[in-house]
Formats: sequence, C-alpha cells, structure tokens
Amino acid sequence: MRPLTGERLLTACDEAAKEDCLARSLTLLSLALPEKDRRELARLSLAERNVLLLRLHELSFGSTLEGFGPCSHCSAHLEFALPVSALIEHLNSRLPGEAMAWSEEEREYRLRAVTTADLMAVLDVPDLEEAQKRLLQRCVSVSGAALNSSSFLATPSLLERFNQLHESAELSCSIHCPDCSHDETLDLDIARFLWLEVRRAGQKLLEEIHELAWAYGWSERAIARMHPRRRNAYLEMLTA
Repeated sequence: MRPLTGERLLTACDEAAKEDCLARSLTLLSLALPEKDRRELARLSLAERNVLLLRLHELSFGSTLEGFGPCSHCSAHLEFALPVSALIEHLNSRLPGEAMAWSEEEREYRLRAVTTADLMAVLDVPDLEEAQKRLLQRCVSVSGAALNSSSFLATPSLLERFNQLHESAELSCSIHCPDCSHDETLDLDIARFLWLEVRRAGQKLLEEIHELAWAYGWSERAIARMHPRRRNAYLEMLTA
C-alpha cells in the first residue's frame, strides 16, 4: 500500500472531488493499491474495505482518527480521537467469513456480505424501501436461484441474519458530553473521514507549492516530490 502524499495526494484530490462517497473510496484505494483492480476492490465486503481505508489513513495521515459532532441534547461541540490500530483490530475480529447458509420453510438460503458494488447499484433508487429490497436481492439466493419474490424478503430470520452479518461494517463511538452529561453515540463513516483528511492535506500541499514556486521558481512536480521535511525546511527559511 502506498501513502497518499505528494503527486499521488494531488491526483486523489483531483479525481475524487467529483465523485460520490462510494466511488471516492474506491478511487483512494486504487491510487494506494495500483496492483489491485478497481472491480476487485468494489467486490470486497464493507468491513474489509473499511480496514483498507483505515490502514491507508494510518499510513498517510497518522495513527489517530480525529473528529467531532454535535450533542443531540444541548448542541455542544464534541471532539474525539481514536487510535486507528484499535479500530482495525475491532473490524478484523468481526470480518464476515463465508456466506451464511440455512434452511427455512423447505428453502435453502444463502446470504453474503454487502459490497461497495452492491451499494453503488442501488444508489440512484429514489425509494428507500425499494433500494433495500434490491440490495437484499443482490446478496441473497434461495434454493440456488436468485431471490425474485418480495415475499422472501419479509422473512424475519433473513432480516435478522442480514443485520447480524453487517454489524462488523458499522463503527461508532460513544462520547460523554461535558456540558449536559448526555452520552452521545456518533457513527463513524471511515470513507468520509479519510476524504476529509485527503482534502485538507491536498489544500495544504497546494499552499506550500504556491509559496515555494513563488519564491524559488520550482515546478509543481519538483515541489510535490520533495519529502515533507525538506519542504518544511525551505518554508521555515522563507519565514526566518
């Protein structure tokens, strides 16, 4: 895996800025893992994809995931910092294995984990209930055939197993509000967190390139390829 730094960071900003969150996560991973086919990455379970995104965050931006959110009771600004290694360990311990298989009402069910490709396939479905049904149809087979009847989707055990299988893809953290003592639970969207870091770091790099190019006349490529410590050394000399 390659870090999102230098020219690769600027490419990530350019390519991912025009995409939705799902496509953006694949773009960032494709740049970091050029040996992997984009379609292969799209077929990973969401938990597996999130592990890769967390590793990319750790490699590119450090070992701590920092964020904030409002308290739902008093609107106070809540901040948190989580060790990336602990999040990776948590996800790895709950990665979905083989597809779930069981028998019910004389039918054989097989349920696999949702992938990024599955979510992208239903992204433009305007009705939430219809989108959920289509998502289930993509992930479930009955008696070896595709799931066509909506009646099968209402099976309580199917919905229960679906939720159980995808618990591993969901991350959240609990924060105690110091103002009102409410315990707030915040969802962690790893793809969004990583993109915010990419965008912030990309803007910072462009500002450094502008300053050094203005002072020394160097090209964008030359400056972007410098080690960050070398760029910082020149920037410090400019302000000395």
